[in-house]
Amino acid sequence: MHLTFPDNPIRQLRSSLSPQAVLAALQNGDAQQGEALARQLLRSRPRDADALHLCGAACLMQGKAAQAREQFKRALGVRKDPTYYLNLGLAEQQLGNVQAAEDALRGCLHLQPGNAKAANNLANILDHQRRHAEAEQFYRQAITRKPGYLLAYRNLGSLLRGQDRGAEAIDLLHQALTLSPESSEIQLEFARALEDGKRFGEAAHWYAKAQRWAELQRVQRTLGAWPQLRAVDEALLDGLRAPSHDPIDPWSLINVPALTPQLHRDAARHYAEANWPVELSAAPLATEPAPGERLRIGYLSSDFYGHATMHLMMGVIESHDRSKVDIQLFDYSPERDDHFTRRIAATGLPRHDLRELSDEAAARLIAEQRLHILVDLKGYTTGARQGITALRPAPVIVNWLGYPGSLGHPRLADYLNSDATVTPAAHAEHFSETLALMPHSYQPNDRDRPLTTPPSRSEVGLPEQGVVFCSFNQLLKLNPTEFDLWCRLLREVPGSVLWLLEPEAEEARENLRREAQARGLGAERLVFAPRLKQAEHLARLALADIALDSFPCTSHTTASDALWAGVPLMARLGETFTSRVAGGLLRAHGFDELVATDAQDYFERLKTLALDEATRTELRQRLAAARMSSPLFDTARFTADLEALFAAIWRHHSAAPEGRAAVVAAG
Repeated sequence: MHLTFPDNPIRQLRSSLSPQAVLAALQNGDAQQGEALARQLLRSRPRDADALHLCGAACLMQGKAAQAREQFKRALGVRKDPTYYLNLGLAEQQLGNVQAAEDALRGCLHLQPGNAKAANNLANILDHQRRHAEAEQFYRQAITRKPGYLLAYRNLGSLLRGQDRGAEAIDLLHQALTLSPESSEIQLEFARALEDGKRFGEAAHWYAKAQRWAELQRVQRTLGAWPQLRAVDEALLDGLRAPSHDPIDPWSLINVPALTPQLHRDAARHYAEANWPVELSAAPLATEPAPGERLRIGYLSSDFYGHATMHLMMGVIESHDRSKVDIQLFDYSPERDDHFTRRIAATGLPRHDLRELSDEAAARLIAEQRLHILVDLKGYTTGARQGITALRPAPVIVNWLGYPGSLGHPRLADYLNSDATVTPAAHAEHFSETLALMPHSYQPNDRDRPLTTPPSRSEVGLPEQGVVFCSFNQLLKLNPTEFDLWCRLLREVPGSVLWLLEPEAEEARENLRREAQARGLGAERLVFAPRLKQAEHLARLALADIALDSFPCTSHTTASDALWAGVPLMARLGETFTSRVAGGLLRAHGFDELVATDAQDYFERLKTLALDEATRTELRQRLAAARMSSPLFDTARFTADLEALFAAIWRHHSAAPEGRAAVVAAG
């Protein structure tokens, strides 16, 4: 809590008890003593504006925002003072009264246009309401009035990054670093801007200076820069185990091998509590629908365009039985016009544009639809807006598909849609949500994806002879121990190559070649595949002989792509959600023999398959036949199962607490 006190000396009272004594107590951090002195003073001078204000400040320092607000308003009733308005704005913000906070801060700026703190706080409110142009104006006003105001620099840098104005953010934050080179907050925001601009090496430098281990390991993995990775992972995990650690985006943790399900869940809860304290404690916006109504289901996402999420579930959106469920889309996607946006439009489903709405306004719009179930397709993935779901705009909220894990806080989601392989009932304690299990796989697939004639090997840079192992996961998912295993496999399968998705940075490609050479392989054994549109990628994918799964964050959409193209995928199961997805897909597809028990079993099965061309040929024939018969790619069947699961979730929600099972299943 950063309160402000008047610049002018407080008027001395004749009594020895004075506002100065109250102020001294507050400045020494003794808010309780300060409040007691202020209330004693007010008994003899009930309309002393300074005493009223300081009493409010003491209350606010103790978290008693409602009492603070009352005292600030009484002080303003005696005298209009910019500092009183500023602190009233802080109290209203704590209480979640956004409009009142905005009004108070504007009152401060009306009396004192040069108040940089008021300008910054007002900009924060406007930014939160997605009134970005106004917010930028006030951040710049704060910086102009107080050129060394680092907080305003950081906030403006974050706003510019969010608007894809990364170059401007980098210039601004570099300027801030010249003012305060050792500011860890500016270092962190500068690193984020550099990472957004794909300047990964520079970003790593600044993340290291700021000692931000979660972000540093993510960039190191993006670059394949592994020499210090183990030490960074250990520092990160030590921090996560500390009773009160800095909030860490749980999405950035999923590739860390030693991460446990419990640490991941608890990190998610801590992150939620740090970022949405007001929303999580606000009264829920939802009301229960009338009994007997057709289920109204809402899908909430920023990925309603040509994104991996739509690659998977476009067919589900098209296949829903409108006589059973009323489907609505709540969309805060970026502006796009592509194959998927046109398919979505063709469904005729109601689509509510939340892009320009604040989280509160978006949540109120959703609540007005009186949904039964709101399905959050984002979780903590990039661009998510958990402030919407924290306000509880539907009686039931389901975490599904986008984020592979628990949201950690029961307010953010009631249920997690999954399946019995990815989240066995025995793992229920790893999740803040109740497990809701699909009968086969939790991951949908669109059966309308094209499969065209593949190009020749030479056309994509592959050798005409030899086994082609492939992994089209992002380099971010590849860990050094897994690469050890893959290189060992290449050494023992003569003439084989490893076909990888081309990393975004040339530095990453050079790092991988160097790592391969350190493991006894020539750099030519690595072949990099440029990024292509989905149809072209699926066509070339069929040229691979065996797909290698990443670990502990296994293949998701990438696994479905390989199986759809008829390429055998070898996977294994771990303890976290992410480490079990590919294994779950294989089991749903009917290929349990491709699910290994541990790393050594994984290696032995891969080597055996690579050296047995006849078995590979037979396996590919079975995969081709299963494409149109297994439940994994039966979009209509999946959609019917999903609707049955939604109905079971609603029945479970409507039952008395004592009648609610620990796990819900479709049907």
